[in-house]
Amino acid sequence: MITGNQSKLPIGVIEPFQWGSGKIPIHGSGFPGTEGVDDAVVAAMRKYGMIGCGVCLCKGGVVIYSKGFGFSELPDKPFLSSTATRCGSIAKPITSICALLLMDKGLLNLDDKVLPILAAVGTKPILMDDRVNLITVRDLMDHTSGLPSGATYTAWRPNRNLIRALKLDRKPTAQDVVLDALSTSRLDSNPGTRFQYANANFVILARIIEARSKMSFNDFLTKVAMPKFGVSPQAVFSSKDQLSPEDPSRGTAEAAYYQTSSERFCSFLPEDVGAGQGFGEPYRGYSTECSDGAGGIAVSAEGIAKILANLCSTHAALSKQALREILTPPRHYSHEAQFDPKRSDYYSKGFIVRYSGGLPWISHGGMTLHCGGVIGYNAGYQFAAVSNWNNSQSPNADAILDHAIGEAVGKMSIH
Repeated sequence: MITGNQSKLPIGVIEPFQWGSGKIPIHGSGFPGTEGVDDAVVAAMRKYGMIGCGVCLCKGGVVIYSKGFGFSELPDKPFLSSTATRCGSIAKPITSICALLLMDKGLLNLDDKVLPILAAVGTKPILMDDRVNLITVRDLMDHTSGLPSGATYTAWRPNRNLIRALKLDRKPTAQDVVLDALSTSRLDSNPGTRFQYANANFVILARIIEARSKMSFNDFLTKVAMPKFGVSPQAVFSSKDQLSPEDPSRGTAEAAYYQTSSERFCSFLPEDVGAGQGFGEPYRGYSTECSDGAGGIAVSAEGIAKILANLCSTHAALSKQALREILTPPRHYSHEAQFDPKRSDYYSKGFIVRYSGGLPWISHGGMTLHCGGVIGYNAGYQFAAVSNWNNSQSPNADAILDHAIGEAVGKMSIH
């Protein structure tokens, strides 16, 4: 039986994982001609010590391949295409879809200023930079707010711990993180003028969704948004902070998390912070709940595939206007001399967009120390993959899966 050596290591942190000669289990189905994807994923898992992953392919609005590989929990619980894991920044396109659905309902204008929306629900930062007043919902979704990349991600950021900074006797909430980010950040550029990837944008966007929907972000995500795509609450949801794989906050279809990195983050628990203790990220690490819209959503490959298939179909859950918003390059690209909307990648409404073969394709990667996933495309196929593992050294799980699946898809022959 394959196990990781966890002696003398924090829960969730293991020695580098090795499959050795052991067989990597595969569960699921695929159309004839997709067998090369199996081989590519198994080879990547064996080479890099990947514990588990789920993979789906879509073509013309139909999911044609849906399989799970390896383990969702050691020593032997299988990883299925329906197994969900946190996948870092794959949360961003999911959060954008929620905002676009609110736009379709007439409850949100993408050109609305952010601060008045937040003020209406009691979030009123004292600004260090008056330009924050100019940030719009669109700026958050396009990463053009001007907020610095390190403004916030979770309850922990370099040289600033919110438990101490805000004198909390509890773990911080996402609302605490947003208030702190807006109150302590100076913008690196004027809103709307320059792309700069910042996780804070999507943590704030999740609060905008709460304000306009009058629901918690997770409730809107699981009860309103995802059902429109035929996705269950177990397949896409806001992952809760967990202290171990046995924590009752773990989702019913959520994998256990593993990392081989020795890197440590400050705990989100006040009692740990007071004792000066640090822990590995998956368990007792930084607060996943605080990163929800930017990186704290758990997704399954099957759930993402259903979304991709729907967006590529003739009965998309999003309106034509919302789809145009995704496919329209933000205004700041017009100032880039080398930019060609039909040949260049661009970031729009939570997605990376590129035209190939005259058609638009969407992608995004995501990772933390303990998981990674990717939305990708090649040769007329969209694909999604998620993993409950991440390599402590580059390349990360998202890049590994993107490369392996992309190459295999390019060689497929389906009739």
